[in-house]
Amino acid sequence: MKRAAILLVTAFLSGGCGWFEDPRPNDARLVVEGDAGKQVRLITSTRFVSAVNELGQTRVILIEADTAFVTLPIDQTYTIGGDERFFAETSRLDADLETVRMQVFLDRNKRFDEDGPLLTGQPYRFVYTFNQPVTREIVVI
Repeated sequence: MKRAAILLVTAFLSGGCGWFEDPRPNDARLVVEGDAGKQVRLITSTRFVSAVNELGQTRVILIEADTAFVTLPIDQTYTIGGDERFFAETSRLDADLETVRMQVFLDRNKRFDEDGPLLTGQPYRFVYTFNQPVTREIVVI
């Protein structure tokens, strides 16, 4: 009886330590703030292949992607639990935007936070893949 009680207490206490929690995020929340009323191009995907090359670039090949022209501000949540990956790109349309801030949260944990002007040829990009390395320099092929 003592042995069963000890096993039960040990299982209860170790469950509280987070040892058995699944580390994979279920949701990605994308927040883009900036010049209110201005439009940006937003590309998101959970279907892509990525790898880091010998130059330290993360190269991304999009298999399926959603492209939308959206008005700032943006606050959207995407379910990524099954794919275990998320790609987001925010780029300007016609005119440079003076101030843009793009943030990505994975299950409430901030994983990306960039701000500044959004210029031609310099989009904000974020890549997440579970248990795969990525770098800050991201190239979409």
